[in-house]
Amino acid sequence: MGILIALIPAIGWGIQPLVLKKIGGRPTNEILGTGIGALLVGLVVQLFMSPGGISITTFLISLLSGAFWVIGQIGQYTTFNLIGVSKTMPISTAMQLVGTSLIGVFAFGEWAGTTGKVIGGVAIVLLVIGSALTAVSDGG
Repeated sequence: MGILIALIPAIGWGIQPLVLKKIGGRPTNEILGTGIGALLVGLVVQLFMSPGGISITTFLISLLSGAFWVIGQIGQYTTFNLIGVSKTMPISTAMQLVGTSLIGVFAFGEWAGTTGKVIGGVAIVLLVIGSALTAVSDGG
């Protein structure tokens, strides 16, 4: 059951671009709807799960993180309209994987040893190449 609950965000984020494209609207409308949805989910979790008190530091870091998230989402929503969902999502997903991998290496010391770094570096290069190939169009 825990695995099914853990899959809900992945399914939601996967379906979201298709729903946004179908409903239409400007990126500002889309981010407002996404933000309201995130707020409602947060309130439900706060009410029913009763997490412990939130310190001012935690709140401010969360606020800053949310601001950067909004900037990224607006860019992604704008890109949906410019090049389409089918080209945006693979590139966006690949860049998130590259970013989190590099943060893991540089900030948390993952991929210990030379072999780990070489294999990880090759994997990142292959990921970027594969992502770039998704943007190639026939005849264009």
